[in-house]
Amino acid sequence: MKIIGFSSGVVERESNVDRMVKAIMEKSGYESEFIKLTDLNYSACKSCVWLCAEPQLCLLEDDLLPYYQKVKEADAVVLGSPIHFGTVSAGMLSFISRLWGFRHVTISIKNKPFVLALSGMGFEQNDTSVDDFKRPLKAFQVNILDVISYYSRIPPCYRCGRHQECRIGGAYMLWGEKTSTLPITPELFQKWEDSSETVDKIEAAAEKLNKTFSIS
Repeated sequence: MKIIGFSSGVVERESNVDRMVKAIMEKSGYESEFIKLTDLNYSACKSCVWLCAEPQLCLLEDDLLPYYQKVKEADAVVLGSPIHFGTVSAGMLSFISRLWGFRHVTISIKNKPFVLALSGMGFEQNDTSVDDFKRPLKAFQVNILDVISYYSRIPPCYRCGRHQECRIGGAYMLWGEKTSTLPITPELFQKWEDSSETVDKIEAAAEKLNKTFSIS
């Protein structure tokens, strides 16, 4: 059994999103491959359906070209996205749009198990990321086993260098006037591994993958 995972995490090499995707795959106990989308140059679907209709595979020539065949062949897929403006990142939505190559006459990835992971600063009342992640995947009739969200309380402001003078950014939304004197310390960069609730959710998602393979 083979699982392939894609992360559109934008923070260096080992963001919370990256590590969530990797952990879900590793804890399932099956062979896996991880791809960091932000290392690749690619676009959203360009509607060149005359290319993908016959092979039922996206043939747009960019850095994603090798990976859609791997998605087709994989037994399961794990997708991870940061939460940007309360929704799924543009990079992940562009990746999903290219799945359209699988949807001609029949749906060649129908019923394939998917697990979705999200991480972001987190203001739950304004967050539509879970529904926005699931919605475009409905067109491909995949089997979404689970969706895990982790709210890290880490705004981009912690790295931009101007948080102390800013009154419109995420740091100010979190800290208010304290932001003007806020020192950026390692303790501010929370990890999903330190959240027992998220750890349990990751393990539960991995177990769902494991059981899916056991049944099949």
